Amino acid sequence: MASDVAITTASLPNGTVKTAYSAVIEASGGCTPYKWAIASGALPAGVTAEASSTTTSLHLAGTPSTAATDSFAVKVTGCAGAVSEVSYKVVIEAAASPDPVVEITTTSLPNGTVKTGYSAVIEATGGCTPYKWAIASGALPAGVTTEVSSTTTSLVLSGTPTTAATDSFVAEVTGCGGAVSRASYKVVIQGTSTPDYVVDLSWSASTSGDVVGYNVYRGPNGTTWSKINSNLVSPTLYSDSTVASGTKYYYATTAVNASGDESSKSTPIEVVVP
Repeated sequence: MASDVAITTASLPNGTVKTAYSAVIEASGGCTPYKWAIASGALPAGVTAEASSTTTSLHLAGTPSTAATDSFAVKVTGCAGAVSEVSYKVVIEAAASPDPVVEITTTSLPNGTVKTGYSAVIEATGGCTPYKWAIASGALPAGVTTEVSSTTTSLVLSGTPTTAATDSFVAEVTGCGGAVSRASYKVVIQGTSTPDYVVDLSWSASTSGDVVGYNVYRGPNGTTWSKINSNLVSPTLYSDSTVASGTKYYYATTAVNASGDESSKSTPIEVVVP
């Protein structure tokens, strides 16, 4: 009667697509050399089998290429003809998706003036929302605060600066998958002394007969606006002396009738202060 041989490995580890896989099936008893074979089924795609130099074990190795559940039977035959066979199931899982990249796209922010309304927007794209925003280091200009937009894709800075200073800070955004982006900014808040620059605006009068005045709006990007006149402007002229050097501004106007109804904004114009 042939001496008994038995596979002693009861189960095999699972794996992941595109991640190296390794497992060992061992046998004992009977007499060597053993002969190994895949009796039925198939190994995971990308994995191969090789007997050890002593023939007492079968090594499975490779890089799985397909997410699947693979069932197969392994057979070992001792030198005297005794046979042992064991069935296995190996689950190959899909590779985890890397955190999608999120990126802050705003490269610079406008400067400001003490006691003059300030508004700026830091925007980000990519990755997955909702984003989480933070000032990672440094500090905003005194009097300026932040608020996350309803879509979470932008951080709105607004307020009235109280101190003339140069403020440096780092804004940080984190996507819902954990990816992080940071950007550094420097904002110069100028004092309220004689302005270095003045932007003189003029526009065509409204053709409506009941217009009593105009409002003037300024913004950093042509979509976010702050009204800069305290009272209705009656002529079609306005001078903005609260601008800062090296800053881009957008301007638009609206017409207001006697009932206080306000028109939609005019087509924005872009002004770059040297």
